[in-house]
Amino acid sequence: MTEQQPLLNNENLKIEIQNYESVACSTTYDDNNEIEEENGCTTFQASFNTINLLAGIGIMTFPYCFKIAGLIPSIFFLIVLGSLSKYTAKIIGECIKKDNSLNSYSIMGLKLFGTAGCSLISIFFIFELFCSMIANLLLVRDTLNLLYPKISPFICLLIAYSCSVSLTWIKKLVTLSWISLIGLLSTASLFIVLIFNGFATPMAPGSLYDIQLINLWPQNLLGFFTALGIFEMGFAGHSVFPSIYLSLTKKKKFNSVLNFSYTWIAILYILFGLCGALMYGNDTLPQIIQNLHSTFNSKTQFIGTVVSWIIIIVPITKFALLMDPVAFSVTQYVSSKYSTIDTDSRPFFISLRTFIATLVLLASIIIPKFHSILGVMGSALCTVTALIFPILCYLKMNNNANRPIHYLLLIFCFSISIFGTIGAIYSLNE
Repeated sequence: MTEQQPLLNNENLKIEIQNYESVACSTTYDDNNEIEEENGCTTFQASFNTINLLAGIGIMTFPYCFKIAGLIPSIFFLIVLGSLSKYTAKIIGECIKKDNSLNSYSIMGLKLFGTAGCSLISIFFIFELFCSMIANLLLVRDTLNLLYPKISPFICLLIAYSCSVSLTWIKKLVTLSWISLIGLLSTASLFIVLIFNGFATPMAPGSLYDIQLINLWPQNLLGFFTALGIFEMGFAGHSVFPSIYLSLTKKKKFNSVLNFSYTWIAILYILFGLCGALMYGNDTLPQIIQNLHSTFNSKTQFIGTVVSWIIIIVPITKFALLMDPVAFSVTQYVSSKYSTIDTDSRPFFISLRTFIATLVLLASIIIPKFHSILGVMGSALCTVTALIFPILCYLKMNNNANRPIHYLLLIFCFSISIFGTIGAIYSLNE
């Protein structure tokens, strides 16, 4: 979430909802008589924003997921989860089309499920952002350790923490927002480097000429579900889709934006995971950049180093952006409960963000594995926010929905959430 709105402070929003039909709706959108927004996004701009939203740091773990989940199930479930995530994104648009006051997930939770629903989905968002901060710290730690192997991972983690926490003290994050766009550049660069290194290396490991053996089927069931959770994280970004829908000049183009974006992102994921797994086989590590560094040659060493520094800079910058809605929500909660505390003061601003960043650091020490935290994020959090919640909203708003089909989808989603979380926690002991 990027909107600065309270996630937990819902005391003034006491709404008893028995049936959605009893709630007064705002204006609905009619595709046939749609008025174009003058300052809205074009279809191309919305597609770019969606691809930039989806293409995150989780892609670096996809080759490893291909190894533990097996080649055939990985490709199959990437297509299945991509299609399912695209469908849940579309039904978010359908919900907003019916009632355009549903302009954020927290409002959807409030109007459809009352204050309890709003608080619950908000808590999921906070934990998702918290886990994202952990993943960013671990990514910076691991990449720094690759570039400077003589520095211990713990010192690299402290360096990542120091750089990240200092940026959270900046009040106006607009100056940092543009750097997050480099994330898409780093993902594309990493894919190009992976392919180039594969063709520049004549013999295994790390060669696309001399491909390695890879498991066609899962090594174990828990690892398979962990991989599904990580795959789903790559398709999740649904809390931003209300903003993307409402920003479009032509709302009827929303489905076209999703079709284009999800098709290209699924192709990228499959090619990236497949190439990485075939290049390194059963020696594929949880982060493909770790494998790449071991096989860089004179032709790819320089560009590999540049990509590594991009991978370091982007998470440090995004750490502050991820921190902002969490800190804002805590600030709103503290101001509503403890009126004597000056939440607008500079000392409170800095101390709160430092405290939250320190909690993230401690969690990074307790959960030191990058792929494990991604598994927890994908299974326990993203599955709920990207799949389960939109389906529940759609069923709540549409009495004519095909309920048996949607109930089966919910069972499938809950299975991924439960078993994927267990698998991610189990992977900590491996």
